[in-house]
Amino acid sequence: MKINDVPRKNLQFHAFLLFFAISSAQIGVGIFSFQRSIFQACGHIAWIAVIIAGLIAHLILWSIIKILQKYESADLFGIHYDIFGKYAGVVLNILFLFQYICTIVAIMRNYIEIIQVWIFPDIPSWVVIILLSILTFYTSSGGIRVILGVCVIQFTIILMTVLLSFSPLEYAVWNQLLPIEVDNIKELINGVMRMGFSLAGFEVVWFLYPFVRNKQKAMLHAHHSLGFTNIVYLFLTIVSLVYFSADQLQEGLWPSIDILKIVKYTYLERIEFIVISIWMVVTMSGLALFIWIIGRGCKRMWNLKPNMIAIITLMLAFVANINIDEHVEIKQLNAFIGMQVIASTFIYPVLLSFIVMIVHSYRQRKNNEGGQQHESMEDI
Repeated sequence: MKINDVPRKNLQFHAFLLFFAISSAQIGVGIFSFQRSIFQACGHIAWIAVIIAGLIAHLILWSIIKILQKYESADLFGIHYDIFGKYAGVVLNILFLFQYICTIVAIMRNYIEIIQVWIFPDIPSWVVIILLSILTFYTSSGGIRVILGVCVIQFTIILMTVLLSFSPLEYAVWNQLLPIEVDNIKELINGVMRMGFSLAGFEVVWFLYPFVRNKQKAMLHAHHSLGFTNIVYLFLTIVSLVYFSADQLQEGLWPSIDILKIVKYTYLERIEFIVISIWMVVTMSGLALFIWIIGRGCKRMWNLKPNMIAIITLMLAFVANINIDEHVEIKQLNAFIGMQVIASTFIYPVLLSFIVMIVHSYRQRKNNEGGQQHESMEDI
């Protein structure tokens, strides 16, 4: 496997499209329920946890792109091969692929649960899985440029949904944000960790970076995308805190959907049904991106066809999802994925940045010593 991989020019894209790709990976079905999880961890200061988690995410993103800038055109698969060697590098790559497979299963199952609770209580899970799988395969088989096109559409859907969430501010009780003080640091840290799970997804830049045509602007647009996501999550958190009571936030499974229930027009009602239905495009764009990453990794390591890998991955997701029925099982799955995501997205890039720095410094020093020895031999 080559360390640096330079895609064909017709596959490359401008850096500004990272804005849509990263937000697509970050914002998905979890945006409907994240407020409850954070509120259970740290109460009315949940919005502070969102800000802290967002700042940490910006630091991690900065470290990821700094590592990528040390190479000409490498992704995480190539960096693992370069730093850890052939066998250890492949093992690490497989772990990342396994994480994305688990993430695909979790995204599908969470969206299916929302469909079954809010719109079609009697619809079998396999019907929604097959529909999602067909749309995801069709999108991912078109390549990264087609996926990015869907991500642009997904961005407009997210923006429209956020604008609809302004309605509850008419009934806001702003005193519910007070007092602004941290009584328990452990609770705040727990809230930050839970928010980290919701913010995960920006690490897809590991795999998109080689396809960026103007790499010098990748850092700028990636941070803009992450900033947009942070603002969306912060806004929805504040709206939920000032609109719902503490008991309502504790009991409601999907606060973002409950917010949409009060949005009514003379010619249109039940906006939440429309948003949940259209949200399939948002879900599909994230799934397609993760499927593409898995196929890309298998092609880089074993020269396997991405479309075949996509079919196998979706079949595995189908088998896993039809065996998950209860909400408790979904909650356990989310907790399992959450720990993986925190480790791979927030902890591992910091460790890898130190390892890359040490390895590159050692290689540079060794090359300098080799050059000095060569000059000495010439003098003799």
